[in-house]
Amino acid sequence: MHPLEYAMQIEVQGKEFYLKQASLMEDSGFREIFEGLAADEEKHYELLKQMKDSGLYDYEGSQMSDRAPLLFIDSSSKEKIPQEKRPSYITIYQQAVEFEEKSIDLYGELAREATSEREREVFLTLEREEEGHRAVLWRVLEFLQRPEEYYPYL
Repeated sequence: MHPLEYAMQIEVQGKEFYLKQASLMEDSGFREIFEGLAADEEKHYELLKQMKDSGLYDYEGSQMSDRAPLLFIDSSSKEKIPQEKRPSYITIYQQAVEFEEKSIDLYGELAREATSEREREVFLTLEREEEGHRAVLWRVLEFLQRPEEYYPYL
């Protein structure tokens, strides 16, 4: 399989994973994070497809890591889901971090094996994007594991 096709598959899997997780989130802030990550994965897919189809690309980078701190401000719109049906947020975010780490490794490897400078540049761009995603997910994971550090009056 061509590296671009493989990378496109990974992006589709990432988008599907994030949309599924978004559908499980009761908190709108957490849901918005996953929806934003899914949108970024779709952008990555389109970039790879464009590159594969034409060799040309036009890409506007992710805005997700810039928006993440703002997503926790409005927690007033919480839907009620029974406790027994709630997913473990920590587990979900750990899985998401692992997914991003695998993507970072993949794009680093593809950049090293790229046959043209343009391919190399695209893979390095995607590697940086995935590193940004991982950073956002790590911040959320740290918040979930140690909320008292973020809200000392809990």
